[in-house]
Amino acid sequence: MKHHSLITARMVPAVLLFLAICMLPVITLAQSSVSYSPTLTKVFADKVLRVGVNPLFKPFSFEKDGKRVGVDIDIANLLAKKLGVTAKIIVPKSFSDLIPMLQAGDIDIIMAGMSITFARAKVVDFSTPYFDTGLSILLNKAKSARLGISGVPNYNALVRELVRKKKMDQLVIAVTKGKAPERIVPRFFPKATIKSYPSNEAAAMATLKGEADLMVHDEIFLKVWLKEHAKEAQFRLTVLDPPFKPDFYGMAIRKGNQDFLNMLGVFNLELQANGYVAQYMGRYLPITSRVSTRSYNINEDYYGGD
Repeated sequence: MKHHSLITARMVPAVLLFLAICMLPVITLAQSSVSYSPTLTKVFADKVLRVGVNPLFKPFSFEKDGKRVGVDIDIANLLAKKLGVTAKIIVPKSFSDLIPMLQAGDIDIIMAGMSITFARAKVVDFSTPYFDTGLSILLNKAKSARLGISGVPNYNALVRELVRKKKMDQLVIAVTKGKAPERIVPRFFPKATIKSYPSNEAAAMATLKGEADLMVHDEIFLKVWLKEHAKEAQFRLTVLDPPFKPDFYGMAIRKGNQDFLNMLGVFNLELQANGYVAQYMGRYLPITSRVSTRSYNINEDYYGGD
């Protein structure tokens, strides 16, 4: 009997060690939210998702009747609801402040119509795209007549005429400072003069005034801006279809949050599968989509002028 008790006593530590080893995967899984997404851990603890948005990018983020509205705000609220928390919309002074704010921990995620670029991916992690668009051209027909391109129907025809007439180096292009076109345009128009403006609206207005022959920006912004300035711009400006370069908007988070990134990938699949983005766009714009060219057409009966 004593011999049996001694054996049992000696087995107890071994059994406990075995059970502890078996429990390790369970403990690891329970702590995975901490290990793989510090951001999510904080969001769940605070019950708040802090979302940095674009200061002004209709229809994604803009002020209406003193309230911040737009497609990105609707998406942010939907994500927060699915996470079981509340969305806190944070508007920076300028678009270029968003990534520094994210890195400093002032916001948890960026939803700002931000183009997914390799340069940005070096400092933040992007979700899969939640919106597909493209870079288009807003052409000043009067200003560009001196170059012989006022009647061109699309990007290819524009470049062909500039090359044929050897006037590419006389082309002046307006872009928004800090936005993707500022970096991309020189690849497509290597000899052109690039003028950067502090906002999308400033660049578009400069093009209208003849300070530039054309502006390059996202298709949606250019078409909305042109419709809303129809009184002064409809006979002077035109948007060339289709977009000459595909562009994709992604949500940006701090690096080191793989669980959050995986969750955003699933969330964006649901956005597309359930048609949420088109539904939200329809709240602010009467649009139709041409799938074959990724283009959006603003209905002709829409007028957003003063």
